[in-house]
Amino acid sequence: MIEVRTFDGDAPEASWFLNRVWQSTYGRTTPLPVWDTRFCDWRLFRGGQAPRDYLLAAYEGRTLVGTLFAEPARIRLGRVEVDGSHGLRATVAHSHRGQGIGGRLAQELLRRHQDRAARIALGCTTGELRPRGFWQRTWNTRLFRGLGLWMYAFDAQAMARWSFTPHERKLFSLARPFLRHRFREADPRDIRRYRPTDLDRCMTLVQQMLRPVTLGCAYTAGQLAHQLQYRDVPRTFVLEQDGVVRGLVSSHSVLMTGTGEITTEVVDLVAFEDSVSATDRQRLLQVAMQDMEQRGVACAGMLRGPGLPTSLLLRAGWVPLPRRAKVTCLLPTSDMELPAAPRVFTHLH
Repeated sequence: MIEVRTFDGDAPEASWFLNRVWQSTYGRTTPLPVWDTRFCDWRLFRGGQAPRDYLLAAYEGRTLVGTLFAEPARIRLGRVEVDGSHGLRATVAHSHRGQGIGGRLAQELLRRHQDRAARIALGCTTGELRPRGFWQRTWNTRLFRGLGLWMYAFDAQAMARWSFTPHERKLFSLARPFLRHRFREADPRDIRRYRPTDLDRCMTLVQQMLRPVTLGCAYTAGQLAHQLQYRDVPRTFVLEQDGVVRGLVSSHSVLMTGTGEITTEVVDLVAFEDSVSATDRQRLLQVAMQDMEQRGVACAGMLRGPGLPTSLLLRAGWVPLPRRAKVTCLLPTSDMELPAAPRVFTHLH
């Protein structure tokens, strides 16, 4: 008999289960992220101190056969902020597919949202929703399509070796001679790593960045502090001028599997004070890119969003990709109204 309850494992067990199922199911057909122990600890467990309200699992006896993990989060909905969750990822062992386990996990997640008066569960994906049948059968799912991505290739040769399709391999091989890597020339003056004493100013910058957003992630001070600094996982750089932090760029690295393995970087947050010049905005981003290259990152990506002018990214050498990312919303009640044409900000995990 299958029992759905709170996940009772830790970050290493979660990492082992997720990666084993993903790789055995999809690993030969599509690029996949590796959620290693450090990443799972950062996003889900926080050294055992994170709440487990939305860490759900399905067990057959003592055997783990399915998970649905989400993080408690503040969600911007229209012009207000509400309690909810972020980072939906449903995973069911191949041996137990077709038994309705994903649906039971989703219903338990929604029940827990209702019990806590939480309004929405938010997720984001850059590929086809899998398993598609699960999402199609979930009546209270809303999808918003058409989120664009930006990409920067630090090592086009590595990307060509890693890619699945001949088209991608040819594309990266042809792009290699045109990659000038001008970010290497950026002046690091007034730019440094984030410190906890920067939190108040960073909170102000992020709140300013979120003003136009009508659907997406928001932050309490504690959530933002964790987003910007936790052990060695996120890397956050700030621009400090005249003793005041006026800009930030925060990112984290993820191992990706394809025909081999590469290290990628996901840029999570970019925010600036309005007074910061275009030159200094570009310089902060490029200094963060210097750090990425030094750590062996082959490519970096970020969702298009507020605070990211197209001109800034094009000058820094980033390339726009097709609008294939999707935002997934699970709604605890049937009367929830969402913005018809939302301005979205979310994280790409």
